[in-house]
Amino acid sequence: MEEPRTKTKLWYHWLNVRFRQYMILEIFFVISLIMVLCRLQTISNQNDRVLEMVNSMHSRFGNMERKLEAFVSQKSNQDEHQFESNKPLEQSIDDVLKNKIFPTQNSTEKMEPVVPQVKQYTSNTAKSTSKVPIRKETFRFNAADFLSGASVDNDHSSSSSLNPLIGYDQTNLVLIDRPEPPADKAWCTNDENPVLTINLAKYIKPISVSYQRSKWNGTIPNGAPKTYDVAACLDFNCKKRKPLVSNCQYNQHESRKTEQMCNISSHLEVPLIGKVQFRFRENYGDAKMTCVHLVRVYGETTTPAKIEQKSLESEEICTDLRWYYYNSYFRYTWTNKNCTLLYKNDCCFECPDCCEECLISDYNGSTLGDIVENTFLGIVVVIAPLVFILAILNILSIICSRLYNGTCF
Repeated sequence: MEEPRTKTKLWYHWLNVRFRQYMILEIFFVISLIMVLCRLQTISNQNDRVLEMVNSMHSRFGNMERKLEAFVSQKSNQDEHQFESNKPLEQSIDDVLKNKIFPTQNSTEKMEPVVPQVKQYTSNTAKSTSKVPIRKETFRFNAADFLSGASVDNDHSSSSSLNPLIGYDQTNLVLIDRPEPPADKAWCTNDENPVLTINLAKYIKPISVSYQRSKWNGTIPNGAPKTYDVAACLDFNCKKRKPLVSNCQYNQHESRKTEQMCNISSHLEVPLIGKVQFRFRENYGDAKMTCVHLVRVYGETTTPAKIEQKSLESEEICTDLRWYYYNSYFRYTWTNKNCTLLYKNDCCFECPDCCEECLISDYNGSTLGDIVENTFLGIVVVIAPLVFILAILNILSIICSRLYNGTCF
């Protein structure tokens, strides 16, 4: 019995000495090695993002260079054509002048003076002989686009799944103008007569409205709007309305187009409006829930949409978000990635999945910090008065006990 105990003591003594004298250095070495490997991995990831950004910029610059070369060649061809067309005119004028100054003896025709043709343009002066009306070119634009400033008026709309009791309001997803709205970001309501009221980005004279659904195969899914009306709100509460279109139908047999439009009559006398109301009358399948994916309200403008060149900062933002999405779920969740940021910086080309899954107000590091801060403040607001009341009661109890040699409560 003594021999095993002696061996056990020897092993314990050896492990104890080994751990105290050597393991501390080995543990420190392992921790240092792990930190160095993490740092190398971070540097490698940063290099990958930089290379990806440089490649994307190089491709964009190549496209710009090709467009510039095509424009220059087209411009040179136009100049050559214009020069060739002006050449015969100059030759004819020279011939006329020669014939007028040095007439030939064999010529028997009467020479008439050459009167150059002058085009008359519109003039506001009294000396103008004719006025030619010049019609300004008009462009169509979507005044119900969230990215341009439009928003859903929740106070005068039906309750929807995008505006839960707990969580952020995502109702404006139904107004993001994109080629294909995602199927899981629809504005769904259980109201029998759903109403969607929209504050437009600017006051317009409407020319058409449209509804677009996400891609579908075969038959239109149940719950999709079938017929709807659109009215212009003449007051803030939308109690006074002017009908714009009625019985606008979303047809499942109309050439497989996901967006279907209803034109507004040009003879309809409607003032400039800043708020419209979609009133859905019937859905497919007579379902209890009606789901709306994307609505648009078109107006006319004389200024075309500006196409801004993508900046270097936007390139960096889009490249980082793309790398985070496909390589680091934690960092993508922690960073800011709402729809406004993605679409304003034109990140849908680099990361289409990011734009498809974006939210109006997403959950990220700052929002989680706000949630924790608000929760802590709520606890403090609730607990602080209780602590204060208990402290006052304790002080009163001490005072009473000293005055009356007992307890007052």
